[in-house]
Amino acid sequence: MSDKRPLDRAVRERLHLSGENPVTLRLVRGVIHFGDAISRTVTGKPFIGLRESEAMLRDLQGLQGLPLIQKLLARKGGTRISPHGLDNIPDTGAVVIAATHPTGMFDFVAHAAALLGKRPDLKVVANQEVEQFLGPDSIVPVRIDKQNRATSGRETQRAMITHLSNGGALLIFGSGRVPDRRGGFLVEPAWRKGASKVSAKTRSVIVPAALNTRNSNAYYRTRAIARFLSAGNDNYGAMIASLRYSVEMMDKLGGRYDVHYGAPLDAGTTPDNIRTHAEALVPGLYSPQ
Repeated sequence: MSDKRPLDRAVRERLHLSGENPVTLRLVRGVIHFGDAISRTVTGKPFIGLRESEAMLRDLQGLQGLPLIQKLLARKGGTRISPHGLDNIPDTGAVVIAATHPTGMFDFVAHAAALLGKRPDLKVVANQEVEQFLGPDSIVPVRIDKQNRATSGRETQRAMITHLSNGGALLIFGSGRVPDRRGGFLVEPAWRKGASKVSAKTRSVIVPAALNTRNSNAYYRTRAIARFLSAGNDNYGAMIASLRYSVEMMDKLGGRYDVHYGAPLDAGTTPDNIRTHAEALVPGLYSPQ
């Protein structure tokens, strides 16, 4: 990670840019900075917040895990994460925490804040940019292509099974994608089979989980516009809107948020069933199925 431009890798991953073409990355960064400058002039706030996000990462440099999360949440007067149902998480032993994914980066922060004190062995299934927040020892990396398909499926599954077989706690975001908004409700894509498969193979209980918040109107408008311009391709819409993940997280700092953990489910519970239990933890946030 470059100290001067710590989000280069994140931009490449989100937009699926080739690491061998620095010119494209410089052009993308230039467009983002130009757009942010206009947004600051018109609204007083950046739209993507690349400069602000990189300044934040430099301030957090050298920290990882719980110390990093605590320093991040201390910004802007302090952010309160209130966990509910934490007793449903066992103190020791293998457990799969299958969570909704309402906002992007802030989801990792909120769950880490709630769980690391109880389960310091927590690992999160995430793309590698999350490593900047939690550290390399705290993630099970997954690579996603432009169609939101995991390209590291076997490698990622082996790492998940190894961690659970060693009695670890594993956080998985069920759909692997931030939901869209329709009719005032969040709508997650179909949940993947990962949590069900690894829990069955390791006989690990599954705890459904949900953070009670959503992104700003700007995120959903950006996603809708990008989808429209790409002839209805929501993969493209979600990819472009993902550039707002950092600024969405920073905008949430200083607030108060509830994160819920439900009653344990049997190993191998189906994805649809896990999703139903997780979304039910935050009534009124998700579209009725």
